[in-house]
Amino acid sequence: MGDLAKGLVEPLARRWSSAMSGAVVCFWLVGIVFYLAGTRPRRIDCSGDDATEAHPVCLITRHGGFGIGVTTTVALGVVVVSALLTVWCAPGVLNLLSGVWPDVPLLRWWAWRRIAAHRRERGKLVAAMQPTTNDVLQVRRAAAASAARRHYPKGSATLQPTRIANALAAAEQRVAERHGLDMELCWRPLVEVVDPAVRTRLESASSLIVTRAQAVLFAAALLAWTWLLPAWWTQVIYALCCLLLAGLACRGVAAAVEAYCDAAEDTFLLHPSSDQSLPCPGLPAPDHHLG
Repeated sequence: MGDLAKGLVEPLARRWSSAMSGAVVCFWLVGIVFYLAGTRPRRIDCSGDDATEAHPVCLITRHGGFGIGVTTTVALGVVVVSALLTVWCAPGVLNLLSGVWPDVPLLRWWAWRRIAAHRRERGKLVAAMQPTTNDVLQVRRAAAASAARRHYPKGSATLQPTRIANALAAAEQRVAERHGLDMELCWRPLVEVVDPAVRTRLESASSLIVTRAQAVLFAAALLAWTWLLPAWWTQVIYALCCLLLAGLACRGVAAAVEAYCDAAEDTFLLHPSSDQSLPCPGLPAPDHHLG
């Protein structure tokens, strides 16, 4: 599923360079606050400092407005470079969340466990899709279960170990059934010929994935400031909070990918000539492809 995720998002990657997230600023602010909180306050006297051993504050104020301007520029540069670095790492995060893991026994066992859990969850959703009464609450639950079931592929052999991988597999499966096309191969040329309004919607969905992938990276990176906390119990609580934030951010990425897959499927449906005009190979037969 990693190649499909990459193939879906890459055509819109040129907008990723403008994807800035508040997580970037929060990351550096947390580090600065923790550092200042753990540093004993002291008076800085710049009058007698030697030029080679001056305190950084003295070096900045010595040059007046120029020093402050350079410092501000460097700080903004650090923030921008951090954001661009996480944008560059976003495809790797997406691949990791889509189940592209090293082939080692422990991860194979974990993948098997996750596939079994998703099989049980899909079975619960299928059962919940049939309300036993006409009660409004049950009907709404059935509709919600049907919407969630949409992001699971048919058949046990096609189930994947992660929520994102299942959403991608389900989208690929439905495009193959309806159009006889390989979604991974046809997506890039299709994006080039869609209407501007449709492309704008796809670009917005793609940017949302990148922004939430940035949040995953920065939530995990916040662990780097753990050593700045004074007591061990505060470090433990802080680390647990960081892991909780990372987990919530991963769920946010999965929800964004599911919305993106829905938009991608709609693009195939709204482009009626896609079955004939796309310069990509079709599938011999939907049933043959799906096994």
